[in-house]
Amino acid sequence: MLIEIEKNIESRKETDRVMWFSMWILLSVASFGIAWFLMIYFLIKRRNDHFSRQERLETLILSRLRQLSKEKSGQQNSTSVSAKTENARFFRNAQAWALSTLLIFPAFYVFYFLKMDFQKHEEHEHAFLMEASRLAQDSGFTLNPDGFTKKFASDRYLILTIVTCGFGAVYWLYRIFNDYNQHFRRQWKLEDDLLRFFKSLNNSKAS
Repeated sequence: MLIEIEKNIESRKETDRVMWFSMWILLSVASFGIAWFLMIYFLIKRRNDHFSRQERLETLILSRLRQLSKEKSGQQNSTSVSAKTENARFFRNAQAWALSTLLIFPAFYVFYFLKMDFQKHEEHEHAFLMEASRLAQDSGFTLNPDGFTKKFASDRYLILTIVTCGFGAVYWLYRIFNDYNQHFRRQWKLEDDLLRFFKSLNNSKAS
């Protein structure tokens, strides 16, 4: 199972790529808007890939922690409370959504759900970490679930966009880029900590 966890974390090089807002905006301007559709496509594809990878990783991590908890307590059967918030795993068609931004209103729709999907994902992440933290304590490992429960004022972004005749959408898009990038960095640190923890346990058992 450790090998599967390690492979999943390694695959984040493909699924969790950092995207730079300034670079994509400049490309969009330089290409007379053509790069805009590629930007939206990759934003949505990255969202899909990250949510999918994270779902698989959570299953592996919780299974391993439950196994360790059983070994620690000497119990053969153990039940645990699963994360109560559903993961935002529903698929968004990247090609269709990117093309839909040809029209103004669908573009706002895409921005809105990119933010709301992410908020649901962060709420799910917090629930997952609470459960993982409870299981990890049995093995002397502490997880910090803080930082994964951001609240996004999407309504404010929408109002700002309307009041500024669409110019507020630039800031809205910037926040989408920035929030995902920050989430990935927090996620990577947590994954690295967990992987070191699992490896240290394996090494201690082997010695």
